Amino acid sequence: MSWSAIDPAPLIRREPAPGAPVLQIFAGKPHALAFLADGSLVVGGSRELSLHDPAAPTPPRATLDLGGGVEWMTAHPDGVSVVAAVRSSRGSAVVRVWPAARKIVRLFSEPSFGWVFTGNLSPDGAQLMWRRNGTPPTLCTVDLETGAQVREHALPPVANGTSTLAVRPDGGVYIAGGPGGFLVHPDGRIEDCGVFDSFSAPFFATGGGVMCIDGKRLGPVDGKLEQFPGLRESARGGSIGHDRRLLTFHDPMRHVYVWDTLARSVIFSAAQGGCYGTGAWWRGQSAAAGTTHVAAIQHLSATVDIWRIDQPAEPIARLTGYSQGARRLWFHGASLTTHTLQPVNTHLGVMEIDLQRGVAQMLVERRVHDMIRTADGQRLVVLHEEDSGGSAATHFDAAGEALEKVAVQKSAGTLALAPNGGTWAVASSTWATSGDPTVHAQWRAFGAAKWAKTVKARSYFHAIDLCDSAAAVMIGHELTVVALGKTKPLLTATIDDTVRALALSRDGAHVGLACDDQPRLVHVASGVITELKHEIPGDRQWPKCVCFDERGVWLFLGFPSGVITQHRVATGALVATLHAHTDEVRVLAWHDGSLWSSGEDGTILRWGDLG
Repeated sequence: MSWSAIDPAPLIRREPAPGAPVLQIFAGKPHALAFLADGSLVVGGSRELSLHDPAAPTPPRATLDLGGGVEWMTAHPDGVSVVAAVRSSRGSAVVRVWPAARKIVRLFSEPSFGWVFTGNLSPDGAQLMWRRNGTPPTLCTVDLETGAQVREHALPPVANGTSTLAVRPDGGVYIAGGPGGFLVHPDGRIEDCGVFDSFSAPFFATGGGVMCIDGKRLGPVDGKLEQFPGLRESARGGSIGHDRRLLTFHDPMRHVYVWDTLARSVIFSAAQGGCYGTGAWWRGQSAAAGTTHVAAIQHLSATVDIWRIDQPAEPIARLTGYSQGARRLWFHGASLTTHTLQPVNTHLGVMEIDLQRGVAQMLVERRVHDMIRTADGQRLVVLHEEDSGGSAATHFDAAGEALEKVAVQKSAGTLALAPNGGTWAVASSTWATSGDPTVHAQWRAFGAAKWAKTVKARSYFHAIDLCDSAAAVMIGHELTVVALGKTKPLLTATIDDTVRALALSRDGAHVGLACDDQPRLVHVASGVITELKHEIPGDRQWPKCVCFDERGVWLFLGFPSGVITQHRVATGALVATLHAHTDEVRVLAWHDGSLWSSGEDGTILRWGDLG
């Protein structure tokens, strides 16, 4: 095995400011695409909105900061503006943007849109209809000139799970929900429409016909909607052209189709390679068409492919500089090695970035579950699936050549590394015919012929971390801390909640736990467990990652909203709430006196002085 060169990673350096990043790697993640009437391409990303000439897309004609990441976007019928739902760690908003004029109008704000924004424009572009989550959910109508709410209607509870809706010219709204769907009339009257389900949700309506995001086409027959011939293959999402003539359908792992609503046929079809099985997915409208060009997000590489609409064989251009983000960060010299948020099943997943120049390369190893790298850069361990089945941990040298392969349990899990680089650990599992899998948490010194110790128990949930003197293992609800080279535990404790991640302080004195209800800090010597309070509003605000600083003074937690909280280890007190990410924080790391973070918004951040 070896390394393969890829496009450089953009390094964006910022002026130091309290509680703010000083370095950003990558421009974020592209979420949504739209074409304007003049043929220019709008890219709504996790960090900004940009305007491009599709024939020569770099550099962008304009770049605008919307105060968060675009999670939904559609072209307005005026042909010069877009309407976008924006998510940030401080809340959500809907904005209208005129990219060429660099004009942004904030229409309204919300604490949260839920998992995904669900809305659409009326055909004339005068109003936005959107679904507000709640008990019950409601259908809201907003004036797109003033942002004022025109009306609000209660919806059936199943509407909380919908992701798209379609607006008819008369103001009626089709929504999928439960075993079927329904039509909400402008007066609030609800009519059942059994032709819809969660896999064929409506997103475009004409006078009588409806198109669904999977390419189904429906039309009226004797007063009821019946299915007509549509796409020959299913899609996963669609976008509406500014003039409502072109609909673009995208299966992110297979193909892009453009449907002409007047000709009632596909006028563009291009293959877009992906991976077998479950692939990458994120919010937004990932493909769009104009009169001369078609664009689609390549989810495996977080790039944007651009075709001429009359030349579907090969893209003519590609927007790069984006990223899927990372779930691991390991530092060595002036380089960073990451485990990217790629689909595990086929694509390469280990990236090395030069932190001075941005030069990047990928390790030629596929189906990666986790990785660790020593601080001298000489040892790299990759936990991966085998072509013949099962999983293994392979040791590579700095050049990417395999040195040793270590057998692990069949289902791969996670790795851990002691800060001094002397010991590494793995948690993997075997599956029985029924019940929870058996997790094996094991560690050994580099060069050792066998595991020094194995902690074993049954559960779906597990986590492991090492310091130079001890290992912390979480399997199910049981936390165990064991001194390296010893057999008797230093601590065993039961945690009355699901633990998603843990960190062991470098001195082995504390364990930080990212739990579903309340994060916790455990003092190893005494067994005292402290619940850590935060001030993050909204549901589902449990942390997904945790780390200590090198001295064990601070504990950091990363949340789905993009928030990072900083706590004082001595007391557990909250001392800061950090806002920079626009989506879920997936990894935190401490290196060279700084906090580093990365996640679903596609960026890797180095923070400035945090006290």
